[in-house]
Amino acid sequence: MKTFSLSRTAIVARKELVDLLRDRKSIFWALFAVAISGPLVLCILYFVTKAVSERIDKITAPIVNAQFAPDLVRHLERRGVKIDANPVDYEARVKRGDLDAVILVDPDFASALAQGYPAKITLITESSRDRSSPIAAKLSREVQSYAARIGAERLMLRGIAPAVAMPVKVEELDLSSPEQRGARLLQIMSFYALFAGLMGAIAAALDVTAGERERQTLEPLLTTPVTTSELAVAKWFAVSSVNLLAVTISLSGFLIALQFVPLAKLGVPFNFGAREFMGFMAVLIPFAFMVPAVLLAMGAAGKTAKEAQSSLSMGASLVGLLPMISFLRQTQAPWWDAFVPVNGQYAVLSKVLRSEAIPAIEWAAMWLIPVVIATVAVYAFSRRLGDEKLLAGR
Repeated sequence: MKTFSLSRTAIVARKELVDLLRDRKSIFWALFAVAISGPLVLCILYFVTKAVSERIDKITAPIVNAQFAPDLVRHLERRGVKIDANPVDYEARVKRGDLDAVILVDPDFASALAQGYPAKITLITESSRDRSSPIAAKLSREVQSYAARIGAERLMLRGIAPAVAMPVKVEELDLSSPEQRGARLLQIMSFYALFAGLMGAIAAALDVTAGERERQTLEPLLTTPVTTSELAVAKWFAVSSVNLLAVTISLSGFLIALQFVPLAKLGVPFNFGAREFMGFMAVLIPFAFMVPAVLLAMGAAGKTAKEAQSSLSMGASLVGLLPMISFLRQTQAPWWDAFVPVNGQYAVLSKVLRSEAIPAIEWAAMWLIPVVIATVAVYAFSRRLGDEKLLAGR
């Protein structure tokens, strides 16, 4: 039985890297897609947030029966709200999305106020349309502000301090730092960093398994003095190198994009510098080596290139959904959260963004668990390479 040779492994790894890089067009577009996806989403997020802020700052209030509530109209105008009095066909326009929300004043509004009765105002909106929600919420707050002012004036006319109507005063103390509040919005960075570690290896893993088998270049490799273990490790190292390059390019794209996207102007304080970059890399380096090992084992299991591609794409898509558990979770994360592959990486990356202290056991999990999974997967891959059914496509 031959002993494991690093020199033979290095020779095969160099050959695999040369083969992968020979198809420069495919590698370029694969890396380009990974590099541009995160910054592109970041830019879209900025422009959408900016557009919403501008719409709220320059809000227009369509008011039906505005003539029955002149004081409300004046209140809104003093608050910087432009008035669109008595819009026609307003319900249909709200339904179509031409109007975000409409204030409907009851014809008896003035008389009800004069008699001290609650005056009715209806806010007409379409709650299923996300872009209308900020405008509807803004108009609702302005009407509530007007109502609070009227209530305070009534109490003062009766010689009662308005504070009597507010027996409890609630003050909010936010313990989060500005960076943590910014990180909450930009947790999408954690997702796309993991996305790069997933998608950056698919094409390369497919090429060195099912692709090489279809090109009939795998059988000559197996006839050389190289053992299946050395061949498996060499292929794993080559694909992992490409994957690590994809992860590095993706993070560099974020780092560069954040220098040009003025998030601070939108009230989103966010810091992603050298410290955060190194923290991300500390989590993603073992992840970038774990994913190719799993993909190689899955790719070698496919009978054809098409079957292997389907398996790899489906596996990557399912694994990519795991971070959504943390993103949508409404309860505190359990203690074992950091030990779940992919989900744990997402949780720790989010802590890096929030500048939180990360326990040593979680850092250990970021390295030990990927090492164990990669070892098992590479072993399974080497066993598959030694199976005669692999060459027969069975």
